Amino acid sequence: MAIILSALYSTMSISQTLYPTSLMDSLKDSDQDGVIDARDLCANTPVGVDVDNTGCPLTKLEYYRFNFDVQFDTASYKLKEGAYAELDDLALFLQQKPITNLLIEGHTDNTGTPRINLLLSKQRAIAVSSALTSNFGINKNRIKTFGYGQERPVASNDTEQGKRLNRRVSGDIVVPFRTPDGLNQNASQKLQVPHKLTLSFGRNKYSIKASYRSELEAINKILQDHPDTLVIVEGYTDSTGSKAYNQRLSLERANMVAHVIRSFYPIDADRIKTIGYGQDLPIASNQTQEGRIMNRRVDTTIVQRFKASQEVVIPKWTIWSVDQLDKE
Repeated sequence: MAIILSALYSTMSISQTLYPTSLMDSLKDSDQDGVIDARDLCANTPVGVDVDNTGCPLTKLEYYRFNFDVQFDTASYKLKEGAYAELDDLALFLQQKPITNLLIEGHTDNTGTPRINLLLSKQRAIAVSSALTSNFGINKNRIKTFGYGQERPVASNDTEQGKRLNRRVSGDIVVPFRTPDGLNQNASQKLQVPHKLTLSFGRNKYSIKASYRSELEAINKILQDHPDTLVIVEGYTDSTGSKAYNQRLSLERANMVAHVIRSFYPIDADRIKTIGYGQDLPIASNQTQEGRIMNRRVDTTIVQRFKASQEVVIPKWTIWSVDQLDKE
């Protein structure tokens, strides 16, 4: 026993003599991931996880939301100089990914009346959409525009800087939602995903029929289970009444559907896109009672934020041994 301890002590003494403590400490790899602490940007990496040269796990880069900085003057929806250059990257992306669609949202500050701001925000979204279709050749059927007026500020309207930030257009790049394999599809089957769910309404009504609650609850469940999903809620009317009235009524119908969806479990407002088309897009003739009944509707469609994944492939280098360091 004494001989073994003596040999061990002798080995330790030689190591400590050849390599100073400062050098040994500089080569310490506390989480044993193959990257010394001095270079390790991700401490305590779980054992067995592949890491890159900085000691961080090899992950996938994911892009969901495309933010483009298109801002407007007060009470204006005219694109500023340079806006087309800012949209160039977005247009190129859409051209390269034909499976994607674009949801464009217009917003305002709180200057003016809510009604005027709602219209102005829609015009801002349309201005960006028109630029993409006319200047970059993007198919108009791939773009939907939404106006939220002053309802969704990103900064305080108490300052000029905040108001400037709120006069904006933003958007989501989406693809049709597909239920992942192996998922319990009871809720999805009720919705016939990715097809639309259509709700009908009485004349001049925007209240939701009780028979639709189970389907709307199913939408809520899908939004809960899949954080990268959104639901588009589009309201329509027949041609009875004035065009302005029908525009408001169609939006009220869409907003009521959105409200019921959120009532089952809180869902971020940004994930429910509402729009009212009024009487502009009938699916049947308004000359008959049957046609008018079909046109008084709300369509809901579940979509998924586009996810572009790219594997981070970086050759992993190994730590030099003390002997290799000594030779250099």
